[in-house]
Amino acid sequence: DALPAISQRISNAINLATDAICKKLDDTAAEEVETLLPLFKDHLPKTISDLAFDEVHNRVPHQYICNAIASCLASKLVYKEGCDFIEQLPKEKLASYAMKYIEKEREIAILKDAIDSTNMSEHERSAIIQILDSGGVRTALNLNLRLSNEKVEG
Repeated sequence: DALPAISQRISNAINLATDAICKKLDDTAAEEVETLLPLFKDHLPKTISDLAFDEVHNRVPHQYICNAIASCLASKLVYKEGCDFIEQLPKEKLASYAMKYIEKEREIAILKDAIDSTNMSEHERSAIIQILDSGGVRTALNLNLRLSNEKVEG
């Protein structure tokens, strides 16, 4: 084998997620894809991003942009949440979970900004932000899914 077992597992998880997300992006409105561009931008070298990112739509085919977004999001999910997270998701729901993950990540960023502007000690503020950084997105995603299931059952 060219890759050690763990590298192969990581690669397989990223590829699985990338493929699912690509298919989802094919059916996603252009405006929504546009909101995901920061994922792509964050993976570019800073110099290229600074010099040419404003021209991305003029110079890069739409399908390539979607593939790059899917790859960036898949990598983010695998490296932040682990292979188990990807492997345990039902394949038909993987892309939807990925999109919800980004939504929850944005919500956590808003919460962190709100906490940052509160009147509490630096120690408390830092501890809360660290908790949000460590598991806030996954917890918010799990809570959202649990609440959705309760609405369906109730």
